This record gives sequence, C-alpha cells and structure tokens, in this order.
Amino acid sequence: MTPVPDCPFCGRQNRAVISAPLYRCAGCGIIFNADHKSLSYDRDYFIAGYREQYGKTYIEDYENIYRMAQARLDRILRNLKQAHGLSLLDLGCAAGFFLKAAKDRGIADLLGIEVSEFAADYCRRTFGIDVINTGFNEAGVQRKFYVISSWFFLEHMEDPRAAVNRIFSMLEDGGVFVCGIPSYFGPSFSFDREGWVKTHPADHRFDLSPSSAKKLLKKAGFRRVKVYRSGYHPERVVKKDSWLYPLFEPLYNVFSSLTAYSDTIEIYAVK
Repeated sequence: MTPVPDCPFCGRQNRAVISAPLYRCAGCGIIFNADHKSLSYDRDYFIAGYREQYGKTYIEDYENIYRMAQARLDRILRNLKQAHGLSLLDLGCAAGFFLKAAKDRGIADLLGIEVSEFAADYCRRTFGIDVINTGFNEAGVQRKFYVISSWFFLEHMEDPRAAVNRIFSMLEDGGVFVCGIPSYFGPSFSFDREGWVKTHPADHRFDLSPSSAKKLLKKAGFRRVKVYRSGYHPERVVKKDSWLYPLFEPLYNVFSSLTAYSDTIEIYAVK
C-alpha cells in the first residue's frame, strides 16, 4: 500500500479519509489531495476548457471578471493604511484582468506571474503590463510589494506552506495578501459530498475552510485575517422551485455572510 503523505501545511500524520486520495488533517483542518497532479495551462485551458465549464471563454468573460476585480480592489484598499505609491504582484495572473483593474484604479507599479505563455502574452500585448512567464517557485523576484494577490492560484501549489511563507516575506509591513480559494465549508461539501469528491479537480492540492485559513495565516505571521464568502448558492441547499426557498434564502444569506459559508472564499490578510 502506498503511504499517505503528511499534511502539506503542518506535516502531521493524523488525518481522516474523506475519500481517497482526499484526506482531512486533524492538525490544521485542511483537506489535502494526496494524488495532486499539475495540468497543462495552455491556450485550450482558457478557451475550450473554460467554455465547457462556464459557457464562454475566459477572454469573453472579461466584463464579469473585471467587475469582480473592482469589488476586490475596494476591499483591499480598505485594509491598507497607505493609499498612494502602491505596488501589486498578482500570482497566477492569467490574462491580466485583475491587473488591468488595478491599473485603472491608479496603481502603476504592477507585476504578474503566470505559467501560461498564452495568458502572459495576452496581458502584455493587450494591457501593457509586465508579466513573468514562469511558475511562482521559479520566478526570481527579489523585492517587496504592498499588495500580493492570488485568485484561485494557491490551491495549485505542491508546497503551499512554503508558498505562504514566501508571500509573507515579499510583503511590505502593513501590506495585504489577498486570495480567492476553494472552501469545503460550503453547500457542495455539506449537502453533496459524493458529487464534491467526484468533481474535485486533480490539480487542486488542498481546500481550506474559514477557520483553517485564519489559523494557518496567523501561524505564518499575519496579524489580521478576514474571510468573506466568494460564491452565493442557496439553491445548492434548497432548490429555487421549492416552496421553502423564499423562506430559506434570506436566512441563508445572513448565515453565509456572517460565517463565510461558501464553496469559495476570499481571504484578506494584513502583515
């Protein structure tokens, strides 16, 4: 029998089987994938693959992603004491839509890191923003930033603890690390465990919860960590055509807002 790797965050061996190869660590509370595999993030990943999941290509989804980026920037700026002379590094920046939103907000010192040659080239050509076309581990960036963002990037890292520690070291004092990430504290895991396991992406190394996110980031040195829901899907608990839905939805809205109960969450951590 192949031995199960230790938790990629805390290194503990005490874990519960969700459904092999997915395990929940009793130490830090994450769910980790013992059979994690990297994928090829080529042009098809952003075009055909994205269209298959969302009905349009990543490039065609610009307006929606840009709108979310502006809301995220509002929250970022509320967490920063400094309002001028900001610098921003976007990890896994894809085609650069978040960087473009930051540029439009007056942040001039921008840098992206993106492993996809197609996406990195698109950002450079379309928005004139510098992108290093490599993985985060290989990028030799030797400077600090006031903002480091990663939108659904961190869960792909083979060694997430090392990535978080490096991100912390690259932040200015008072700077903020922001990320979007999958969460198992949400309706899919709670009410459709079998479906959640079956559709769990092979290239996702781990899933967090709001409580485990706060625990891990504070352990890494962040002094303030806030977690918000990213998705809002009450219909994953009670169907919209149910007579219960009009009564249930307002209560769900309050609960998910207060607890960040969602299949995806956003984390804002201040150094």
